[in-house]
Amino acid sequence: MRQLLIADSARPRVTWYGPGGERVEFSAKTLNNWVAKTSNLLVDELDAGPRSVLGIALPAHWRSVVWLLAGWSVGAHAVVLPESADASGNPLAPALDVLVTDRPTAPPAGTGEAQLVVVALPALATRYLGDVPTGAVDAAAEVRLQPDVFTATESAALTDPAFTAAALTVQHGVLLDAARTATFESGVRLLTGAGPETAVRSYLAPLAAGGSIVIHHDLANLTDGERQHLIDQEGITAVDHQDTR
Repeated sequence: MRQLLIADSARPRVTWYGPGGERVEFSAKTLNNWVAKTSNLLVDELDAGPRSVLGIALPAHWRSVVWLLAGWSVGAHAVVLPESADASGNPLAPALDVLVTDRPTAPPAGTGEAQLVVVALPALATRYLGDVPTGAVDAAAEVRLQPDVFTATESAALTDPAFTAAALTVQHGVLLDAARTATFESGVRLLTGAGPETAVRSYLAPLAAGGSIVIHHDLANLTDGERQHLIDQEGITAVDHQDTR
């Protein structure tokens, strides 16, 4: 994953618009730093690595991009859990080792044995503002304490699963190839409102094309005028119509 972020490191890679009018933007260098820190947290504090199962229960957010890229960097299997998901009833959803969620008091069903990681959603929060359950990890507080460089000591096998969402599972060996089937133009700037359930197309594919992502937390409910203003303001070259969650 790091190879996607080291070329032209000053260029924007992820921009996020939040519900409070927040706008944050990360260059390739800054995004790579966040991914490295999160990868170190996964390995050193959460014992994650190749074939670990990482549950993702997050909305359309820049932190979702970071956790997915970090999971793939350590060789984990990222399983996206919709808000009403019952993991125990989904044959494609294995038992989770780690659950990353912004809803610690109401995690998806079937995830009770996983190590809980609590994610704060305000743009640049340095800690979770609610109650962090006993034994859970406050991601905002802990990630920033991690080293800025991540070096993987183990790699996933090509046939190991990398991503599962709904009825789709993608293996590590074909993850980038699957992203490139989106056929975005080189340097695309994609506007999306999609959550991590379409991350291969909506998040990874633009990065694999040397481009960037503009994530809006509620894109589907913008007026035509608001959407066009955003397109003009951000220099959008493509719009992802998979913008529901």
